[in-house]
Amino acid sequence: MTSAGNDIVSLEAVNVTRSKSPEFYAKILRPAEEMLFTTLDPAVLPFVEHVWLLWSVKESAYKYLRRLDPTTLFIPVKFEVQSVGFPPGFARTPIGMEELTGCGFASLAPISGSIVFEGITLFYRTLFYNELIVSVVNHSQNFDGIHWGLKWTPDKTYAHQSALVREFAVGSLQLALGLSDLVIGKNEGGAPIVLCEGKELDVPISLSHHGEWVGYAYCLNYDF
Repeated sequence: MTSAGNDIVSLEAVNVTRSKSPEFYAKILRPAEEMLFTTLDPAVLPFVEHVWLLWSVKESAYKYLRRLDPTTLFIPVKFEVQSVGFPPGFARTPIGMEELTGCGFASLAPISGSIVFEGITLFYRTLFYNELIVSVVNHSQNFDGIHWGLKWTPDKTYAHQSALVREFAVGSLQLALGLSDLVIGKNEGGAPIVLCEGKELDVPISLSHHGEWVGYAYCLNYDF
């Protein structure tokens, strides 16, 4: 069941007024997730950001599952975030850099929890900065083998960001795998895949972009 799923929400690109509208957030949150908010500290996580935190987790889970079953549809209310766990002393800060990469999240004290879709439970890790929310999902609570990266760009055009995130991810993959001639393509279901000399590698990868940010996440299964 190994796959990959990530998502970015640029908070600077969010329409706050719309996000507060019940007509809008009812399409994202299940009643239990609205109740989940009442158990959290609104000073730490205002409602609008609760909505977008859950969106980022749901989008990540959708990408993860769609690779396994291309018929999966993204209907946010069919995904249920069951828990939102803040690390001790959590406080949001500016991201403070234009590029950030890592493998796992042990040193970053992320928000963590679980999400369920049609009986399948996945786990997530979320980095929450003043500017953006970044989520990655996995089938287990061990994220040590998950490589991820974020990069800022002033160019918001789709073509630029699509090319940039692939270039960014390939740079990481080449270092992690010790291979050159890597390319990111798409499979028949539309999910991104990693190719080496035309052969697909067993390296599930997910790509995302929103606002001025692009990002990747991938899981290494390859046994060299």
